[in-house]
Amino acid sequence: MKKIIFASVITVFMASCVFASVVMTARVGFLTRLNTTEEEFSRIIQNSERVTGWNLLSNRHELYGVKFYDSLNTMIMALDKGEIDEIALPNVVADYITRTNPQYEICCMALTRLPMSLAFGFTKDKTELLWKFNRVIQEMEDDWTLPEIQGTYIYASGKVKPVEFAKFEGAETIKAAVTGDLPPIDYVDAGGNPSGFNTALLAEIGRRLKMNIEIVHIDAGARNAALSSGKVDLVFWYETAENEAWKLDAPEGVILSRPYYSWNKFFHIRKK
Repeated sequence: MKKIIFASVITVFMASCVFASVVMTARVGFLTRLNTTEEEFSRIIQNSERVTGWNLLSNRHELYGVKFYDSLNTMIMALDKGEIDEIALPNVVADYITRTNPQYEICCMALTRLPMSLAFGFTKDKTELLWKFNRVIQEMEDDWTLPEIQGTYIYASGKVKPVEFAKFEGAETIKAAVTGDLPPIDYVDAGGNPSGFNTALLAEIGRRLKMNIEIVHIDAGARNAALSSGKVDLVFWYETAENEAWKLDAPEGVILSRPYYSWNKFFHIRKK
């Protein structure tokens, strides 16, 4: 009897090890965070017992192998090739991808303990421009224009129309970096037409400030280089949070605007 019990224990232990090894080899793609490494980010999101943790809601306990990608397009290509098992995206982006691409499905959800937010990024010599953007974002919150744009361009399930930018003769031109690669938040359609929340927000800010906004396409991983080199005056999005441990995206020298969009759900998607 003792031999049978011992053998059973060994069998369970070995099965647990096999399961653990499968869990540990899960590879998850994330868009590049510019102020941390893959190893450090992996450590932070696994720390689910603390406020910094990535609270994964699923039928498994995941130990991540994190891989950064400079654009959503390259991350999806890696998923298709089997280089990673899943990709983690803000819930509205994952919804968009799975709704428009039936070969993918949402496999689990993760909650951050504090909301994540998006903010415009500027260099420290652009404090006046930062102040102007902050003032307009506050105005748009107060008069409900900001939630209206969010509803139209982020949460609407139908096809979103292209955005038109007003032109002001003789006015200052501001170059804004966008990726166009994170629909429906940061989106330029297949025809090159600005169509997402980002361009609608920038267009409204330009109208209110009587400034011309010029869109410059860059990869997510090249945001800081474009900003620090002077190629652009601002970057549409840096990811931030109230908790210092989650400020992993804006490197030193980048100053951030008021947040203009927040969420706390990330969906993991995979191939069916």
